[in-house]
Order: sequence, then structure tokens, then C-alpha cells
Amino acid sequence: MKNNRNLFFVIVCLFSINSYTQTKSVTIVVDGVCMMCENRIEKKTINEKGIKLADWNLENRTLKLVYNEKKISMDEIHKFIASIGHDTEAEKASDDAYKLLDPCCQYRDIQVIKDHGLDRNPIYSTNKKEQ
Repeated sequence: MKNNRNLFFVIVCLFSINSYTQTKSVTIVVDGVCMMCENRIEKKTINEKGIKLADWNLENRTLKLVYNEKKISMDEIHKFIASIGHDTEAEKASDDAYKLLDPCCQYRDIQVIKDHGLDRNPIYSTNKKEQ
């Protein structure tokens, strides 16, 4: 009986260690300008398979993620976020996905950025007024 308990304990420990090593924590840059952007980025990202935590910071545009690297890769994460209309440091959202965002969320437009009281440039600029 005692040997069975010890074996069970060893097996539980091995599974715990294995699942811990599959979980990674990372911070990436994701463009956005408002609380609507924050809600969209966090809610849609956390619902993606393999992502355990998503916390986006409006001030510095960073998204803290905890994810299972066996279920989703960083490349897939960047592509997913771009598919919902938000640029990341590694992936630009398509114009079609970007245009689906509310007008107040058009983070590539310098005037929208200023209207939100922010002083920064978008990751990828498409604003013709800048040139």
C-alpha cells in the first residue's frame, strides 16, 4: 500500500513538472488606444486555445501572456491578434481586419491617438498626413 502511494506521488509530480515546463510567460507589444481595445484584446486572446492569461496595458501597449507552448506558438499568437485588427511587434493586422475596428479604436491614425490624450506613434503608420 505504501509503495502505491509513493508511486502515485511520483507520477503526480512528473505530470506537474511536465505541465509547468510547457507554460511560458511573455510580454509583447500590441497596438491600441482605448479601453475598448483593451477589452477586445484581452477577451479574445484569453479565449484562444492554449492561452492562460492575457493582460494588456494601455499606457505602454504591452500584453502580458501566459500560454502553453504545446498548444499555441508565439507566431500563432501574433497572427491571431492581428486577425482581430491589432498590430503586434511581429505582425501587422490586415487592412480589412483593421477597418472592422470602431472609429475610436483606429490606433494607426495620429488624430485618434491625440484624441485619446496619448503621445506616441503607431507601430505601423498608414497615416498619409505624417508623410
